[in-house]
Amino acid sequence: MLALHLLQSALVHVNTPLTQQVLANPEWADTLTDADRRALPTVLEARKSV
Repeated sequence: MLALHLLQSALVHVNTPLTQQVLANPEWADTLTDADRRALPTVLEARKSV
C-alpha cells in the first residue's frame, strides 16, 4: 500500500509541472474550452493534497 501511495505522489509531482508547461504555451489558450478551464484548478490542487 505504501508503494502505491509513493507512486501516486511521484506522478503528481511530475504531472503538475508538465501540465503547467503545456498551459504556458499560447497555442493552448484557444484550444481549451470553458469546461477544461474549470477542471484545471482541481488538477493543480491535487499536488497540495498529496
